Amino acid sequence: MEELSRIRARLESLSELGELVGALRSMAASRAREAQEAFAGTRAYSEFVERAIAEVDLLLPEGSGTVLSNGAAGKVLLVIASENGFVGLFNGKLIEHALEIRQPDEELVIVGRRGQITASEHGVTEDACFPMTSRVQGVTALARRIAARISGAASVRIVFARHRPGAVFDVVTKPVLPFGEMSVRPGRVSPVVHIPPRELLSRLAGEYLFAEIAHALMESLASENGARMRAMDSASRNINDRVEDLRRNEHIARQEKTTTEMLDVVTGAEAVAQG
Repeated sequence: MEELSRIRARLESLSELGELVGALRSMAASRAREAQEAFAGTRAYSEFVERAIAEVDLLLPEGSGTVLSNGAAGKVLLVIASENGFVGLFNGKLIEHALEIRQPDEELVIVGRRGQITASEHGVTEDACFPMTSRVQGVTALARRIAARISGAASVRIVFARHRPGAVFDVVTKPVLPFGEMSVRPGRVSPVVHIPPRELLSRLAGEYLFAEIAHALMESLASENGARMRAMDSASRNINDRVEDLRRNEHIARQEKTTTEMLDVVTGAEAVAQG
């Protein structure tokens, strides 16, 4: 049986570890909630830009097609992973899915240091990388930087973790460029613009790319922290199980120590009596 002093030292260490795990879970829960509350804003802005594209497209000659980008070329697969760990299989699922669907001529752009590490473990090196933000407040600036880096691409797909209730997520792939079919509400008239329609559409393409990246970042941020909450819950259960085992061992060790002390007393008394 392990010494009582060592058992007590291990119990103290586990107690401190449990407090740390609890703090990490609380932080993850707070950040996941912040990201979820921002969904409505990022989704609304993306839909607003979509409507603008559809309405400006009405100004083009019939059959000319929507302009994707001004001089666009190349393909990009953008993968949004996590910057930090304690997220279970989060990054592995994202990177494995991305590598399965990646086309030979597609440039790989990874957001999140942990995603880069996971990709390297699969023998893959990204063409460009960005650090993933850990807070909602950093999403806009990060989305702008990413959009500026890949704005020259004719084809952009985003792989990210779509949040679902219950701190779970789905790995999804969303094509962003080229534009899909964007509908205009019935009865809507063509807008009045002061910029040539093709130039305006080219500018809107960049804004649409930014909006979709921002929303994907927000979804992934919520999903990442949801995965961290689940990982911390699992760690907390393991710590509690280990504490219970050590408590039982402590009880047994204390009884053994008491028994040993009593035997020492009895043995000492017998020795004195016989002396």
